[in-house]
Amino acid sequence: YYEGRKGDFFLSEWTAKYKGKPVKFKKASHSFGKINIGSGKAHASNVIDGEGSTGWSTATKAGQPNQLVLNLSVPVPAKGNLQLKMLFERHFASSLGRFRFSAASTKRIVRASSLPFDVQAILAQDPKEWSETDRRRVRLQFLRTTPKLAKARKPIDRLRAKLPRPTTTLVMAERPADFSRKTYRHHRGEYLSPREEVQPGLPDLFTANDGPQPRNRLDLARWLASERNPLAARVTVNRAWQAFFGEGIVRTIGDFGTQGSVPTHPELLDWLAIEFMARGWHLKKLHRLIVTSAAYRLRSTITPQALNIDPQNRLLSRGPRFRVEAEMVRDIALSASGLLAKKVGGPSVFPPQPASATALAYGKFKWRTSKGPSRYRRSLYTFSKRTAAFAAFTVFDAPTGENCEPRRSRSNTPLQALTMLNDPMFMELARALAKEISSRQESDQDRVSLLFQRCLTRPPTAGETDDLVHYHEKQRLRLIAGDLDPALIAGDKKASAELAAWVMVARVVLNLDETITKQ
Repeated sequence: YYEGRKGDFFLSEWTAKYKGKPVKFKKASHSFGKINIGSGKAHASNVIDGEGSTGWSTATKAGQPNQLVLNLSVPVPAKGNLQLKMLFERHFASSLGRFRFSAASTKRIVRASSLPFDVQAILAQDPKEWSETDRRRVRLQFLRTTPKLAKARKPIDRLRAKLPRPTTTLVMAERPADFSRKTYRHHRGEYLSPREEVQPGLPDLFTANDGPQPRNRLDLARWLASERNPLAARVTVNRAWQAFFGEGIVRTIGDFGTQGSVPTHPELLDWLAIEFMARGWHLKKLHRLIVTSAAYRLRSTITPQALNIDPQNRLLSRGPRFRVEAEMVRDIALSASGLLAKKVGGPSVFPPQPASATALAYGKFKWRTSKGPSRYRRSLYTFSKRTAAFAAFTVFDAPTGENCEPRRSRSNTPLQALTMLNDPMFMELARALAKEISSRQESDQDRVSLLFQRCLTRPPTAGETDDLVHYHEKQRLRLIAGDLDPALIAGDKKASAELAAWVMVARVVLNLDETITKQ
């Protein structure tokens, strides 16, 4: 009996020995065997033909019960040792999921059956002894399989095929106590040189006079989230601090060991960790605590005195100021344009990006841009492929996923400005923003003020207003004169020079450093 996992299960050979002597088989059968495996059929008889390149496969029916039945050429006594050996020799073979062996004592040839085991067990009994539940089970199996009702079952089968498949994921389970994996110290780190066996446990530094040590993963998880562990809360609050201030209290965000940097404010780190645990490990409460602090509410303006004493802001002499992360760059533009879709949860989406960004990706991956509101969802939901990272995010220093990076670098390159000015995704958002701004029955000065409020969350100064109004008028005259194509800039054949000019103004404001800088 075999219940396979997802993959091409392939059993090449099945051999047996009784008291050390080979045992021969005859008449092999199966309940299901995939055809066209390599150059032939994956029939049950292949497992006793002595050829490792052939075999039996249940691929395409993974996770379903299947049977392989082998009949002995010569019966063996019930007493003694019968050794069974299965050979998996194909390069794409997947391992067994659940399986069991059964033996029978009969003179007739036994063949595999496609009937479920519970139905076979009922049929083996005298019908007079069947319960009402047994009768209903046999009747249901008959209705599902009889050729006489094949036509009547087709509408039902079509409806059943439309049922959505549940989402599944791999889950690690603890081994039973009587089947624990043995772990050894490997001499000089050589995996082929195991020495003495070692038991699970934690360094005495963490567990001295602290009761019994964790012995399994559940105990370890409970210890990690307990007050006895000095690291979990500190690491968590340090990462939250980095998200808000650009740098952690411990600068080496991924290294709290002896090779990492010392905390700039150790008492603050300890206090935050204790508060975090006391408030139930509640991240929202931690974030509120940080953003309402006097340190976070400081102005980010750099004075000559502070620059001289605290050039890297390690003493928290001013508020944080840094360019936001790649995903937030896009989210800011989405929010300012008014196109941001606020739906929460759901599958990944594919925002617009050039097709060439994934043209050379492994597996001939094709980027299929999402339609409708899905293309405007938060960057959190953007599809990520390790060998084909989202191009706009990569430009703004987002990791590709090939390595674990607890801390992102921040660069300032011309390519970033070119991306925000010319990338199709940002052009689309600039057009949406310009369309809303230009539709207002207001003066150009009021439109510039609204544009600033959308992108910079502040009103413009008089000088900024004059500069942008002048820029808008200059570009409008160029568009009217034919120096620029309004349809190309606005993405609409019927676009006016007025609308196209506001698109150019929106591009400028969206591309300002202040737009994508937290300060």
